Amino acid sequence: MDAAGSLKETSSSQVKQGNPFRSIEWVAEDRYRIWLHLAFWLLVYMDKLLAVAGFGDIPYITGWSIMYYFMLDAGLIYFNLYVLIPAFLLSNRVYHYLGITVATLLINVEFHYLLTVEVFCVDCMMVYEEGTAIMLITSFASSAFILGTAIGANVMRRFIKSQILIRRLEVEKLETELNFLKSQINPHFLFNSLNNIYVQIRKNVSGAADSVLQLSDLLRYQLYECSKERVNLRDEIEYLKNYLRLDKIRKSNSDISMEVQGDTSNVMVAPYLFISFVENAIVHGLNPEDDKPSRVAIRFIYADSKLKFTVENTIPSQSVKKESGGIGLKNVKRRLDLLYRDNYSLQTERKNNKFFVSLTLNIN
Repeated sequence: MDAAGSLKETSSSQVKQGNPFRSIEWVAEDRYRIWLHLAFWLLVYMDKLLAVAGFGDIPYITGWSIMYYFMLDAGLIYFNLYVLIPAFLLSNRVYHYLGITVATLLINVEFHYLLTVEVFCVDCMMVYEEGTAIMLITSFASSAFILGTAIGANVMRRFIKSQILIRRLEVEKLETELNFLKSQINPHFLFNSLNNIYVQIRKNVSGAADSVLQLSDLLRYQLYECSKERVNLRDEIEYLKNYLRLDKIRKSNSDISMEVQGDTSNVMVAPYLFISFVENAIVHGLNPEDDKPSRVAIRFIYADSKLKFTVENTIPSQSVKKESGGIGLKNVKRRLDLLYRDNYSLQTERKNNKFFVSLTLNIN
């Protein structure tokens, strides 16, 4: 699967996880619209359909009468859903919507009554037994129930669709921001690496060729592996090692160590999380012009689904000239907030001429 497919699948997964209606979100899909309408009419016309099938006692209900009643009710419902709601309710003209809805409902009730007493049940005793008022009230209650159910279902469906859309936009916004942050890291890293190779060319031309190959491997990893949402921690550690080999060129008096504890073969993390901390330790902790030896200690400890990453670097006696860039740490903190939220802790401390960074990730 390519990077675009991975992002699309991730986006879909995050939309479902963030949608409180995910168990019924299929209701908002257009492919089920016809079936939902059919189920609605079967539900509200269940008593009439049972009467036609011989399981009820409504003398004026026949196949033909149901068709006429359905045309009246369908006109009322679909006029409300597809004309009144978009034109008035969604335009915040609530009183206009209520007034026209009540008017159309009363017209529907009147036509129901006329069809019943003038066409389908002219000689029915129930017309005379119940009386006009009772029949109108019954018809009004039935039509209001059908209309209210349809409006409620339509509003709920619109609400679910809007929530899915809002969540999708949020996910796409986060993905855009994450991709932007990752794209900023590459030029920063490339700038520093090219500076290192430039220093080596002046000292050892043959060694510079090997460094170019190492840089090529690093860029290949960035282009093909780091486009994924998660990368294997072992690959990320190897990436850091290659970076440190390149940086060692111009800082021969430095002591850089890396230690890995625990089985990291199946640990997946977001790419570029650690390079900024290592880069910061080297840039601000190692001064090639300082006579005193400099030290950077990097440690990965994985146990009980928690990964602890620490960086310790000495602070040189002479101030280090600030290099171009300086956007890495700011970016990685923002990415941690976006990717891990409450599942990480980050502490930094300066003590006894040393600077400490401790990052703990809850991998699950």
